[in-house]
Amino acid sequence: MPFQITIEPLTIESFKPYGDVIQLEGNKNVIIANQGTAKRVNHVAKLENLRSGPSPALQGAKPNMCIFSSAPRPTTGGLFQVKLLERHPYSSQVFMPIHEQGVTANPDLPSYLVIVAENGSDDLPDLRTIRAFAATSTQGINYKANSWHSPMVTIGRRVDFVVLVWENGVKLQDCEEAPITPVLVDLKPSFKNLSESKI
Repeated sequence: MPFQITIEPLTIESFKPYGDVIQLEGNKNVIIANQGTAKRVNHVAKLENLRSGPSPALQGAKPNMCIFSSAPRPTTGGLFQVKLLERHPYSSQVFMPIHEQGVTANPDLPSYLVIVAENGSDDLPDLRTIRAFAATSTQGINYKANSWHSPMVTIGRRVDFVVLVWENGVKLQDCEEAPITPVLVDLKPSFKNLSESKI
C-alpha cells in the first residue's frame, strides 16, 4: 500500500535544499527601479549549466526557453499519487506560471504541486525524504541541477508556464526518470473543493 505525505506551503526557506522559489514576497534584496515605478529583485534563482565547458563525455548544451501548458492531474479523495520522479543531471530548470485557466478570484490560492526528494546512496530518489509543496500562481520555482522532482502537476485547472532549461538533445543527459514505489500526497490542507476523479 502506498505511504502518504501531507502537502506543505511553498516558502523560500523550505525549498532551499532543492532550489529557489521565485517570488517578490519575502525577498530581502528588493530595489526600486524605473524612476520609482517598479520593484526589482536581482538573482532570484541560481541558473546552472554544467555542460558549458569542453568534455569528451558530454555534449555542450544550449538554453531552451519554452512553454509548458499543463493539464490538471486526476485526484481521488483529496489525494494525488506520485509514481515517477525525474531529474536534469546537468541543468537547473525554471517553471514560472504565466496563465491559469478560469482564474477570476484570488491568485494566491494554490494551483500546482512541487514534489521533490533528495538523492539516495544508490543514486536514486530517497523516498524517506520526499516532500510536496503547494505553489501559487504568483510563485515560480527553480530546481537545482540533479534535483529529483515530479513532472509538473497542476490541480483543478490548466496552468501555462514559461520554462528555462539547458539541453543538448541527449536523452539521459537532459532528463533521467526513475519509477518509484507509489506515494500518496494529501492535498486537502491546501486545495479546497477538489473535484473527484480517478487516480
